[in-house]
Amino acid sequence: MKILFLLLLTTISPVFASSSHHHGDEDQNKVKVYKSFVLTSEATKEAKAVYHCTCEDREWRQDASKKKACPYCGPAMAQCGYLVKVLPDRKTDYSKEDYDLPNKVCPVSGELIENKRHFVEVDGKKIYVCCKRCISKFEKAIEKGKADRYLRKLPLKPGKFGFSAKGNSEKGKAEKKSKSSHEGHEHHDHEN
Repeated sequence: MKILFLLLLTTISPVFASSSHHHGDEDQNKVKVYKSFVLTSEATKEAKAVYHCTCEDREWRQDASKKKACPYCGPAMAQCGYLVKVLPDRKTDYSKEDYDLPNKVCPVSGELIENKRHFVEVDGKKIYVCCKRCISKFEKAIEKGKADRYLRKLPLKPGKFGFSAKGNSEKGKAEKKSKSSHEGHEHHDHEN
């Protein structure tokens, strides 16, 4: 009987362990990560890039216009890390098109957005928050003229700041084209 109980307990416990504070559709609420994005051109505005070090499992921030340089692994590990998000610079103004909206993380609490019921509008931007309490905090910041306190926590579109997916850069397109032209590969036949 004890064995049957333990077997049942081990089967059910992962189900309870996987439940979280927010019970929404995890795929829908999943935070975007730009693992395949690299810096390919200069940005017209200042921003901060947030990278994740794969060796140390830590994040670091740096100027988005500079080549990725992991402070934990050093220059010998240039391939270390991937782009997590691009964040606003404190001294720069951004347009609605610069932000990566709709946001998936509450800029007030840092919690994942469970649903689209709670939001605040700022300069025509619909900013989602996780709860009514965060609406109140955000609105108080707007009244005091300090909305940017929360706006600078919202991610920006990487493409607007010089980043693109590895395969989407002009250099990448040229490399793909030269590979597909089969120059120097006349020694074999292709089936039609």
